Amino acid sequence: MSDLLIEHDGDLLVLTLNRPEKLNALSPAMRTAAFDAVTDVIERRSARAILLTGAGRGFCAGADLDGDNLTDRRARIEGQVMAGINRLVQALREVPVPVVVALNGPVAGGGVGLALAGDIVIAARSATFTLAFARIGAVLDAGASWILPRLVGPARATAMAFLADEPVDAETAVAWGLVWKVVDDDALMDEARALARRLAAGPTVALGLIKRELALSQSVSLEESLRFEAACQRQAFNTDDFMAGVRAFQRKTPPDFKGK
Repeated sequence: MSDLLIEHDGDLLVLTLNRPEKLNALSPAMRTAAFDAVTDVIERRSARAILLTGAGRGFCAGADLDGDNLTDRRARIEGQVMAGINRLVQALREVPVPVVVALNGPVAGGGVGLALAGDIVIAARSATFTLAFARIGAVLDAGASWILPRLVGPARATAMAFLADEPVDAETAVAWGLVWKVVDDDALMDEARALARRLAAGPTVALGLIKRELALSQSVSLEESLRFEAACQRQAFNTDDFMAGVRAFQRKTPPDFKGK
């Protein structure tokens, strides 16, 4: 059985972490397969939205410490992190289509950074977040040190990182802005798939540009953001989807976006 299940649902790509017996701890095969799938969307526009979730009772427990030769990894960890989870997180942040993440249970360690690499994150009520790194004398990776303070503020991010054995529950996560919404466990996948399908049927080029605008805004001045917005608007106005959207608005009919 593959460590990553890949499903094509029309224009939607569904990726399911598939090591439920290990709470979907990240294996090299899982990371590589996920990176290749996301890269294919970047290079060939093979999907118009991505849905990422986990099999079984949890989303992702982070690194598979039981399966790794930790003594051997000590000398090579920097390169392994960069070539493994970090490049996957960066690909998810850069892919020019919306990424929906459905958290079906506990999220820990590098799984937190992977989860928060999505654009819209929906959590089941059973979901919890644990930055377990400090528990074993490790530090944040998978982009957690970059995205967490931007979502929840430095005080909460620091407490989550330092207090490595105190999970944040789903209701707290939504109150802090860590996730977009919380739903009942049995409704999670239906709601997440419906949302991802809706985005896959949307004006994909414009959504990708909005994603780039929001990412850039976190590291540049207002003046630079205004310039970038204007440049992105020029690109959006020159898409077929923009013309289809305007015509639909004028005719008071639903738009039929093609993603170009």
